[in-house]
Amino acid sequence: MKVSNLLGKAKGSALLLLGTASVVVSMDANAIPVFARQTGFKCVACHVGGMFPQLTSLGRMFKLTGYTMGNRPNLDGLEVQNDYPPVAIMVQGAKQYYNNTSHSVNGNAPSSSADLQVVSLFAGGKITDNFGAFMQWTGQKYANLQSGSQVGYNAASIDNTEFRYADRTVTPNSDLILGAYINNRAMMSDVWNNFGAWESGWINYFNAGNAQAPTTYLMGESSQHAAVGAGGYFFKDKTWYGELAIYKSPTHGPFSILTAGTTSVGNTGVTSLLEPSPYFRFAYNKEWGANSFEAGVHGMMSYVYGTPLFGTSNSQPGGPVSAYHDVGLDAQYQYVLDPHYFAAHARVTRELMNNTPGVANWQGLIAQNATDNLTETYMDATYVYEAKYGAQLSYASATGSSDTGLYAMGVNGAGSPTGSPNWTSWTPNIFWQPYQNLRIGYMYTFYTQMGGVNSGNNLVFNAAKFSPANFNTSMLYLGFIY
Repeated sequence: MKVSNLLGKAKGSALLLLGTASVVVSMDANAIPVFARQTGFKCVACHVGGMFPQLTSLGRMFKLTGYTMGNRPNLDGLEVQNDYPPVAIMVQGAKQYYNNTSHSVNGNAPSSSADLQVVSLFAGGKITDNFGAFMQWTGQKYANLQSGSQVGYNAASIDNTEFRYADRTVTPNSDLILGAYINNRAMMSDVWNNFGAWESGWINYFNAGNAQAPTTYLMGESSQHAAVGAGGYFFKDKTWYGELAIYKSPTHGPFSILTAGTTSVGNTGVTSLLEPSPYFRFAYNKEWGANSFEAGVHGMMSYVYGTPLFGTSNSQPGGPVSAYHDVGLDAQYQYVLDPHYFAAHARVTRELMNNTPGVANWQGLIAQNATDNLTETYMDATYVYEAKYGAQLSYASATGSSDTGLYAMGVNGAGSPTGSPNWTSWTPNIFWQPYQNLRIGYMYTFYTQMGGVNSGNNLVFNAAKFSPANFNTSMLYLGFIY
């Protein structure tokens, strides 16, 4: 779930944003990243309104065919004098504002802060006619805990990375794509932008803090970059899609490089999938004119080891500490015809947790119930005009069984934990893209429910009382990719 990270420390200067903008203005608007340079297409061909990362029908086909479409020669045929190197860079900076400025309860976070948050380097594209790659390396100044990132303060590591093999057979009566992949993030294979890193509301707040909304293990992607998955898929007649994969945390061997050192058997706060954890997705896709529609099911069974193994070197313990069974529905609609671009997404995921009461899980939390359930809902709608001016509204919520060991965030006026996981937030977002490489926007997240509390000063932190609205956060951001 994409929700605010609040209440942390932040330092920096807005001059970083201005410096980045001055570099971008001097660049050719047609000079766009790795895959666009490979295909010769502009951003709007593969991204809705040119807005990364939402994929159009063509963008989906590019990914499903293994990142190989285009006229670029195979990797071994590239010429230094004639071919662009298959690399790109992305920078995100922002000035963030907090409703709550009480230093006694929010880690001395200032009322506003500005910083260059994230720098990512990309490489990839066509390697052979049937084999391609997407590789990302990210450095960030602040921990981005809202989506389960393993990268901490002032850290850098391998990020979303995937290698694909695909073969497409087209006849007068059939169009069939068969493919396989290896990646380091559950749901990285998504081409309909319903999940995780490819979710349409991908811009994140910075500064880690205490206001973390509950999320399912799958949608929170706590397994990202700490597990490696191998999967296969088919796409039949641009209509029927099926995918199966297995994820596991490598503790050693050649694939452990994809986990960036985040796999640590039993280490507190580090997830380890030491048993094979299956992931599936099936979808129906329909395209007509400028429209497209997708509806599908998704799920994963994750077997997660936790703190009882801390300090040991045993990579094959006897049983999982927690098991998360996730299953859900997802859908997407798009209208893509210049100058109007529209996209909407919806998903609901229900999780059944099997806990070990009295034993700390991978987050260091001790569940009070042997079983818990959590339902996560996310919806958004985006409109872009002339591939330059856009607005988005997203909604996120979580509901489920109360467990004071897992959800101590909600506290009533008497000071006793409610244990409720119920949260609700809304995020409007407006943005302007004067160049294909540059996006400037403003977003505001407001909470209508936190920890089961809807209104009133019934949330208690460090003996101070708050309402959900006290945690509202906004951000003026700048994103640059070249």
